[in-house]
Amino acid sequence: MALGKAAAFLEPRLNVLIAEAARNGITADVAVAVLIDLLDTESFGIKTPPEGGE
Repeated sequence: MALGKAAAFLEPRLNVLIAEAARNGITADVAVAVLIDLLDTESFGIKTPPEGGE
């Protein structure tokens, strides 16, 4: 399953990122909240049509 493969690839990297944030004084819950916010608001270079389809 593709999701399992993607999770297996991303999870260790996210764990390292959260650990690095903690070493820099950012609690895990704050780091996760910021990541969720970024994932919800950033396009990461993916082009999407404007709202309304125009």
